[in-house]
Amino acid sequence: MNKLTQEHIEELFAFTQKHYVEWYDLQSELVDHLANGIESQWEENPDLSFEKALQIEFKKFGVFGFMDVVEERQKSLGKKYSKLIWKHTLEFFKLPKILLLILFSVATFYLLRLISVSADYLSAVIVILFIGYFVKLSVSYFRERKRSQESDEKKWLFKDIIMQHGAGFGLGLIPIHFFNMLIPNTNSFASMNLWVVGIISFLFVLMCVMLYVMQVVIPKKMEEYLEETYPEYKLVG
Repeated sequence: MNKLTQEHIEELFAFTQKHYVEWYDLQSELVDHLANGIESQWEENPDLSFEKALQIEFKKFGVFGFMDVVEERQKSLGKKYSKLIWKHTLEFFKLPKILLLILFSVATFYLLRLISVSADYLSAVIVILFIGYFVKLSVSYFRERKRSQESDEKKWLFKDIIMQHGAGFGLGLIPIHFFNMLIPNTNSFASMNLWVVGIISFLFVLMCVMLYVMQVVIPKKMEEYLEETYPEYKLVG
């Protein structure tokens, strides 16, 4: 029976790259699938060429090729990433971190009560600051991504998801909607109902905690999470 050579394997990796699969983990999975399919074909038809067998296997993925596989894996790892965010965020509801959550919420409450400017004006300033911050992070992310693309460094989908969300995507737009929906008037916080200001203060601090988790906590543990997700990560880097 015919067997795939190392040259064939390299051709399969190049084939997945050509069809817009840039992450090594997904490439490896697809190469393994294609290789098994090609060798199964050779068991039935030893005279079949490698190129013909490859095209037959590729057609089995349907009209959109590997895109369905990529989307499914992105959804799966996206859910895993969301669970990590909630896991680390919920740690702030346990001692001793909950004390910090309460302290910052109370501090935000009194700060808002002391500010005499209109809520619309203050929210606009905060939104502008957030937008500037996320633009800066987004630029850093795309620079790192470009550097990675230009080097021979292997790309991993979960690492890309962590970096992308850490650059402010996803939760980055929350401040805009948060302030526009909850503070649609020109009154100052000092004149608002105490309970309303308290809820706004807590939600704002909670949002900042989630951003801190995305920006600092998870990236610091990224290598650990990548090794958990990909057993081969330490070997191939």
